[in-house]
Amino acid sequence: MSWPLHLDLFGAESAPAVVLLHPIATRAEAWRLQIPVLARRFRVIVPDLPGHGRSAALPPGAALHDYAAAVLLALEPLGLREFSLAGLSFGGMVAQAMALAAPSCIRRLVLAHCGAVTPAPVRAVWQQRVADAQAGGMAQQVRPTLERWFTPDFLARAPATTDWIGRMVADTSVTGYTTAVHAICGLDHIASLGRLEMPTLVIAGQQDMAVNPAVSQALAACIQHAEFRLMADAAHMSHVEQAATFTETVDAFLQP
Repeated sequence: MSWPLHLDLFGAESAPAVVLLHPIATRAEAWRLQIPVLARRFRVIVPDLPGHGRSAALPPGAALHDYAAAVLLALEPLGLREFSLAGLSFGGMVAQAMALAAPSCIRRLVLAHCGAVTPAPVRAVWQQRVADAQAGGMAQQVRPTLERWFTPDFLARAPATTDWIGRMVADTSVTGYTTAVHAICGLDHIASLGRLEMPTLVIAGQQDMAVNPAVSQALAACIQHAEFRLMADAAHMSHVEQAATFTETVDAFLQP
């Protein structure tokens, strides 16, 4: 499939490349707290995933491998021989699919706040969220989403920051959201991840209500020699709630 994706590029063209994949119902902008630091050492490439931000949606029924193919196609004009890849939540699921589709291209892999499979009870929860979004629009999804993604303490003391994330949720099209949820419901990489050999870091949040840390730890166990890092006092969006710790951890892991 050929689908136009918007890419934001930062840092020196000659630097080692890293691709950052954002969560569902956000866009490339969600990585703004990491980009200035990572761009000192890396060429940072941040796409709007299909159906998010300025990127066209994939057809209904698209799977994670279709999202992966769309990102890989968008990267082709850059002529990269290899790149590191970091994905968070839905972005981490797409990153898994990319690593499985093109393992020789991925130098290092970071998977944050995601699992290797979506079990039936979680699929049912996602399907209810889709029904709610279709009935009431994405604006109605903002508050419950933020309450899943951040600790109560952070919501109370960082209203401007969480409003920034919430506005991205509200701006996401229902079509883009619904198609991404369908892909999430099809996630099942358990039998395949053992093939991956690139250095991999799996990050979880100690207070993550969206993806239990045990789910991410099980993901790490599927991948050869994967490192597991538990972020204390963080929920689902540790790259925002514990931005400095998250950024330093990823920057150190990605060093050539």
